[in-house]
Order: sequence, then structure tokens, then C-alpha cells
Amino acid sequence: MNVVWIAMIASGCLTALVTGRVDVMMSSVLDGAQQAVELVIGLTGMFCLWVGIEKLAEEAGLIDALARGVGPVLGLLFPHLKGRRKPLGTVAASVLSNVFGLSSSTPLGLKAMAEMKEVLGDGDEGIDSMSTLAIVNAAGFCMFPSGIIAMRAALGSRAPALISGSTAVAGLAATAGALLTYRLLGRVFRERRG
Repeated sequence: MNVVWIAMIASGCLTALVTGRVDVMMSSVLDGAQQAVELVIGLTGMFCLWVGIEKLAEEAGLIDALARGVGPVLGLLFPHLKGRRKPLGTVAASVLSNVFGLSSSTPLGLKAMAEMKEVLGDGDEGIDSMSTLAIVNAAGFCMFPSGIIAMRAALGSRAPALISGSTAVAGLAATAGALLTYRLLGRVFRERRG
């Protein structure tokens, strides 16, 4: 990927030199840098707000209560974790963090992966559970995409949360499609193997 970026930058600089528009290129570079700094400052404030809310919810026990509430539903997606409270609780917290657009989804997902590996090992059960979690978190079902909303607000959108509904529908469709594909392909590969 670095090669692609280097090629794009080099071709832009070369084009500016050949066309004699180096001043326009430099002006654009400096304007872009200024806009990037302004965007980062705006996003930092929103990020800090949501991390604080997330921390309050965690310390108040709200995350654990939600995880216990969705445990039975997640037991259907993670059948090998039924009755295993610790890894299922961490999986639930990771999935809920992703659904609510919180910043802790990745660290919770990594923690859940480690707990699943510890409990289920490297066999088919462990790989199936870890793959399912990776699919659920990567496919992006998110009811409240706080990062995107924050970026839209920082860039001056009049209705930054307007995309929440369409984002949720697209994420749900992607998650359902990815899980269905994984289950179907998993069944085909297991039949071929055994």
C-alpha cells in the first residue's frame, strides 16, 4: 500500500512541476494540513465525550447488565460458549460496544478471542467461535455510529446523525450476509473434509 501512496504523491508532484503549477500544489497541501488539524481537534472532543460516557456506563454496571441481557441471543451465534459465562460475557460486551459505536470494541474483541482460545482451544469449536466474532465485529452492524456522526459534525453537517438509520440497515445486512456465507461455506468445507 505504501507503494501506491508514494506513486500518487510522486505523480502529483511531477504533474505540478510539468504544468508549472507548483504554487497551487503547495497551497493545496498547506490547506489540507490545516483542515486535517481542525478535523482532528473536533474529533478529539467528541471522542473524549464518548469514552467518558462509555467509562461511566461500564463503572455503573450498565455494560455487564446489557451483556447478561443479550447473552441468550448470543448463545445462538456462539453455541460452543453456552454455559461459559466469562467468555460469553466478554463477547457480549464486545458486540454491544460495536453495536453502540463505542471505542472499546477492538480491545474487548481481542480479550474475547483470548478467552475463547483459552476455553475452546485451537480446534473447530474455537476457530468457529473466533471467526463468528470477527465477522460480527468486522461487518459493522452499528445502531449509533458515533465516530461517523462526530466526523460529520466536525465537518459542519446540519444533521450529522441522519445516516444512523441507513448505516444500521447496511451493517445489519452485511452482518447477516457474512454470517450466512460463513455458515454455508463452513458446512461445505466440513463435508469435504470429513
